[in-house]
Amino acid sequence: NITADPRPPAVRKLLESLAQICEAVKVYPAAALPPPLGNLSHVPITSVLQEYTMKMDKIYRATLICSMTSIRYLPQLFAPQIALLLPAVVEPILTLDSTVLQTMPVKRLMMMTSIVRAVLTCTLYDEKRKGLLSSSKKNAVLSMLMGGTAGGNNNDDATNNPNEDPGVIEAQKTVTALLAEGTIERLVESLVGKFLRLNEEELEEWEDDPEGRYETDLAEKSLLELDSPRHCGGALLSTLMNRETDRVAQTLLELTQRVYQQLPADDVNGMLSREACYRALELCHVAMVSGGQRRLNFSDWFNSELRPILQTDLAENSHVAMRAMQARAVQVVQRYSTSLKPEEFGVSFQSIARLMAAPDLVTCFCSARCINHLALLHVKGTEESAQLTSVREHSVFALGNAFALAHRSESEECLRVILMCVSALVESNGLYLEPVLQAIAEQLPGLWEKAKDSVPIHSCLLSVLNHLIMKMGASTVENSHVQTVLFPLLDYCTDISVVNRAETLLEDGLRLWLVTVVSSRVAAMGPSLTNMLPRLEAILRSGLEPHLSLKVLQYNAILLGPQVVEPLASVLRDMLVNLTSCIHAEQKDDDDTAMDSVDGSKGTDRGMTTMRNAVAALSFADGMMQMFPELGLSICSPAMAKVIAALPGKAMSQPVLEATLHSFGRMLWLNPNSLNEIFANDPNQDEKISSVVSAWITVVTSVSVLVMLSAQAQKITFIDQKGAALSLCSAACRSPIV
Repeated sequence: NITADPRPPAVRKLLESLAQICEAVKVYPAAALPPPLGNLSHVPITSVLQEYTMKMDKIYRATLICSMTSIRYLPQLFAPQIALLLPAVVEPILTLDSTVLQTMPVKRLMMMTSIVRAVLTCTLYDEKRKGLLSSSKKNAVLSMLMGGTAGGNNNDDATNNPNEDPGVIEAQKTVTALLAEGTIERLVESLVGKFLRLNEEELEEWEDDPEGRYETDLAEKSLLELDSPRHCGGALLSTLMNRETDRVAQTLLELTQRVYQQLPADDVNGMLSREACYRALELCHVAMVSGGQRRLNFSDWFNSELRPILQTDLAENSHVAMRAMQARAVQVVQRYSTSLKPEEFGVSFQSIARLMAAPDLVTCFCSARCINHLALLHVKGTEESAQLTSVREHSVFALGNAFALAHRSESEECLRVILMCVSALVESNGLYLEPVLQAIAEQLPGLWEKAKDSVPIHSCLLSVLNHLIMKMGASTVENSHVQTVLFPLLDYCTDISVVNRAETLLEDGLRLWLVTVVSSRVAAMGPSLTNMLPRLEAILRSGLEPHLSLKVLQYNAILLGPQVVEPLASVLRDMLVNLTSCIHAEQKDDDDTAMDSVDGSKGTDRGMTTMRNAVAALSFADGMMQMFPELGLSICSPAMAKVIAALPGKAMSQPVLEATLHSFGRMLWLNPNSLNEIFANDPNQDEKISSVVSAWITVVTSVSVLVMLSAQAQKITFIDQKGAALSLCSAACRSPIV
């Protein structure tokens, strides 16, 4: 309560000091030295001035950080300082030219734009939303906690309404003035022209280090980092768009139109200004074409401006501004891709696929990322759309350009983008690429060599191979070029003796291994799969990723026979008991160990991981007893006996319960006396057997709505019900209790 609490006056004084400090040190660079420093004749004046500027800059940034914290936690107390602080921060953005702003430290620009964003997003300083502010007198509980009365008649509470605070009122007026007609337009134009526009250093980097330029400014991860003036300005522009959507949108459209009409098409400055405007429209795409109101006719914009840019062939010696404009057009199309009509989508895909072979590398990488996005945009089940047809029509051409681009790139991030593009094209085409499988396979060994020890590149190669094998099956696995990459890659990713390998690539490697085994034929792949078994044994013994490693073992056993499982019988027996311990282990009230997952996961994911591993163990047990009854029963019966013994009165999730009863049904069919043996020494044998059988009948006779709506699901449910009935009948014939 700022009117009754004795602390606010002292806090107000401190906050006033912040605003005064900010006003005193806001000039950058320092205009002049104070007298004591100016008399240091033995020291070069330039070095003293530089040091002084650095000190003042650090003070300025520290002051803004304190101010932002105050806005977040003490907005009402800090409100009187907004009238002084906000103009002091906004003034340089409006008045200084781009050259001076670019010389400022990035951290300073970050703080300047961040505090403006903090002010604009603070509800207390928004005059339009002051009705949302609730004073303590309107909240009886809060009023009583703060020393008022439940009825809200306390005089202190009556004067504590933020809407009546003179400081808050003044802050609201200051923010309203910033957003007034004329000022907000100037601010938007300043952000576009001074922050979003490419500067000379960036243009030089585009020429000298295109991969570095892409990673610094255009790569997907860089868009989330506020470590450059461009990203700081873009974040503030987005905040303005969210606050005053219609006015900012109109300002951007008018600015873009003005730049396009007034400056010649071949003018370098005009091209850079146009690129900055396009970047702004890209940043604000959500407000432009969604929310029930389309403020931008993208189809008109695409056909009149973007399409000609995409279809222009630029020479290697074309001015970098023209190449930057083309790269920006590619990214705009990616961002507005859902607004493309079917015929526009086809033209865009073909044009951008062609640009992956452009002389300019930055444009190539932007195109590869865009093709990755467009290829998957309309992949929806078995639905065939006109857009997907366009993707498949030009995919071979796009793949050729992507592989050629991979040989031109050196950096990890750029190669990752290209491989993700290849993976997306394979996924969207499937069997349509079978005629060119050999050509695709021939490119993989070279990519494997470029991967070296890069985790992201290996992950992308895993994705490419995964999609190739899933879509085209045995023909891919048995291809000699694929095999030169496939098995070395599997060996690399599943080598858990290497530090951090289990945390980075093991799961993806096991998924690829599983897809490979499922798609293999014994005659062609038997020896290669057999050679991988020692690695699988090491993974199983370590207990890592059991939900995948058990499936890999199961499908190897289907393909190669019981000799795969026999040497691991004791390991599997203990492993299944351990994985199902969350069901049968005795657990104290203050002990969480029974719920710890095998892979050591903690926190909110622990329960889900534990349940997933338990279901995987039960499913594996079911499969083993089905394929190799005698061997499977010897391996799985200890774990199953413990689980069933714990079942009566046990609260269990539906997936775990269904997997438990399904697996036990297999065990009961093989050994009809199982229930009697499990509860043989239990004094409540009859009741517990009755409880298990009743729960089982309840589960198998319960049919969900989803099952009722699917004919295939109904057939599977009927088969499960029939299996449960046969198992129970066999047990009933042997056991009077059952």
